[in-house]
Amino acid sequence: MRARLTRGRDAALYALALLATALLALVPAAAADRLAAAAGRLVYRRGGPRPAQLRANLRQAMGPAAAAAEVDSAAAQVYANYGRYMCEFFTMHWPDLWGRRRRMVVDEGPLRDARRRGRGVVMFGIHGGNWDLAASECARRFGSFHSAGESVRPAWLGRLTNRVRRGAGTQLYDPMRAARPLLRALRNGEFIGLVADRAVAGPGAAVQLCGRPAVLPAGPVWLAMRGGAPLLPTVIERDATGAVHIEFLDPIALDDLRADAAGIAVGAQRMADALTRMIQQGYAGWFALQPIWTDLETDADAGGGPSP
Repeated sequence: MRARLTRGRDAALYALALLATALLALVPAAAADRLAAAAGRLVYRRGGPRPAQLRANLRQAMGPAAAAAEVDSAAAQVYANYGRYMCEFFTMHWPDLWGRRRRMVVDEGPLRDARRRGRGVVMFGIHGGNWDLAASECARRFGSFHSAGESVRPAWLGRLTNRVRRGAGTQLYDPMRAARPLLRALRNGEFIGLVADRAVAGPGAAVQLCGRPAVLPAGPVWLAMRGGAPLLPTVIERDATGAVHIEFLDPIALDDLRADAAGIAVGAQRMADALTRMIQQGYAGWFALQPIWTDLETDADAGGGPSP
């Protein structure tokens, strides 16, 4: 009986949330973005462990010269950008009534160059900008796009996020079972996109990230080596007008490495060097709400909090 009630509750919550996303898609994009950014800043000002963790991560990214007020301002901007991201995410599987996709600026040249090798492309980046909208746009322009995603709880929300991503063109796999379908996608010359600024599932690699020890996923490097595909650092940033830019750094050199533990470790550090550059360049849009460097003390640990 309890399981049946739980399933019924989850089904009702899913239906209500899906209806809410449809209604949100009807709101003019400019107005929705302003409201979402304001809501993000309000959530940040309420404080709690995630804002504190974000400030700790930003202090590392911004460097020791950054004053507390600068870190606080950057964290508030991250939450504003996160609000915009959530608004875009939960409407991107509906018809684009307000031309959000026209705000996508994609540097297609590096993608086309990488794809000419005929073995697919492994794209990686940080939790920032809007990876989901970028994945959807790449799928629209180039065909299938593949990724591995974290499990989302509660169940009704996980079902909704999977519907949104698949409806927007992303083939999504469980991270613990993703290796085979992702390698198959590379053999078919298709695109893979993975966020790589923290280890979520599977084996991790010890690296230096922004000058501090961290553990990052080894999957992007392993896939590129096994699939013979370029490993392409992908920068996704939002500018002051709301446009989302997708740009690329130089591919990570892997041809001189063997696909063994030692080679993957070296490749992972090269990936971490590119991620460091992305973080230090785009920290105002870095959704680093989870531990990146687990030995960092947060403001909550130290008894502090965001400034009023």
